[in-house]
Amino acid sequence: MRRRRIQNASEKLIDFLARELPPSRRDDAEYLRRAIELAGERYDRYDERRADWEKYRDRRARLRKLERLAADLALNICSLDLLSRDDLESRIGREKIEYLNGLLLLLNQHAGALEGETQVRGKPTDHATERWILTMADIFENAFSRPPRISGSGEDPSGRRGKFYRMLELGRPSRFPRHGRLSPKHVETLLKLRTNSMSLEDIGRLHQQIARGAKTRLTRMRT
Repeated sequence: MRRRRIQNASEKLIDFLARELPPSRRDDAEYLRRAIELAGERYDRYDERRADWEKYRDRRARLRKLERLAADLALNICSLDLLSRDDLESRIGREKIEYLNGLLLLLNQHAGALEGETQVRGKPTDHATERWILTMADIFENAFSRPPRISGSGEDPSGRRGKFYRMLELGRPSRFPRHGRLSPKHVETLLKLRTNSMSLEDIGRLHQQIARGAKTRLTRMRT
């Protein structure tokens, strides 16, 4: 029964893509269907292990511990006596040790950033659903060459809420509730946040700044 339902949903999704995609992208319908399925599979993995990440206090504690351990290990490597340092470099190689230290500093910084971004209070955020919707938004924009949006209101039938909402309905992950959770208002809010988010160029510049900062800190720790 479940396999048949999944097969029927996949066929409906292909029909939708073949009918609604711009003519220049219709040959990509199968590729896009697979991308949508992969987004659903990631949601299913998150939903299945929801108890691991939904308690945000535990998440913050684990990230804080990881941040501390990464910093401690990097500092201990840099604090080795000269003899031990030379012995390790002869066995492992200086470049590998320096590379490891750089990774540990990056891990320390990113774990700290994630801990700072993690929810502090209130009802736990449904990250599985939000990440699925945002991934679907990326797929839609790639396929239709325009940002996704929601039409109509919550009272309107789903057919009048636009192509993106229809794609969400047809691409629901296997563990996603058949009814509920797909609130048009919530989807619209996420799309607005996505529109105001950092560009890929900004993210790339940020990563370069982090890498330069990690290299500077490593140099200071060794002097």
